[in-house]
Amino acid sequence: MSILNDLALSLIMYFPFMVANAMPLFIKHGKPLDMGRFFIDGRRILGDSKTFEGFINGLLFGTLITSYYYLVTSNTNWLIYGVLGSLGALLGDITNSFLKRRLGLRPGAPLPILDQINFVLGSTFIVKVTSLDEAVGIVIDLKIFVIALIINYLLHRLTNYLAFKLGLKKVPW
Repeated sequence: MSILNDLALSLIMYFPFMVANAMPLFIKHGKPLDMGRFFIDGRRILGDSKTFEGFINGLLFGTLITSYYYLVTSNTNWLIYGVLGSLGALLGDITNSFLKRRLGLRPGAPLPILDQINFVLGSTFIVKVTSLDEAVGIVIDLKIFVIALIINYLLHRLTNYLAFKLGLKKVPW
């Protein structure tokens, strides 16, 4: 029963960030976050796929999920958890894009493992640094974190394949 409880807690804690990470895909065009600028290595800082509109969409929907949590619990910390954790998820994804550009990988090129867990790392970092998990009453311990990594690795592979089949992504990874 304990593993099911840990699985449920992991899904509760990370679902808003899964949504935040996925929602930018629904914005097809927008103003690039890097404003078309290049880094000192001569490559784009992020590329055209990271947009202000996608970022706002991710932040909005990740926060909407925790708004539901707030309605159920009346704990206003869920709202802060949603905003900051979604911000962390999106920054994790942006950091991944920055690293991929530095490695000379084009937008959409795979960077195995990091592609699947970047938002988990970013959201966990923000949540743990601010102790927001404790504020909402569910501590993200090592077991819940590892479960989240595994779940998100598998779900990311599946959902990206589905997004590719639906024409939302150009590549299946």
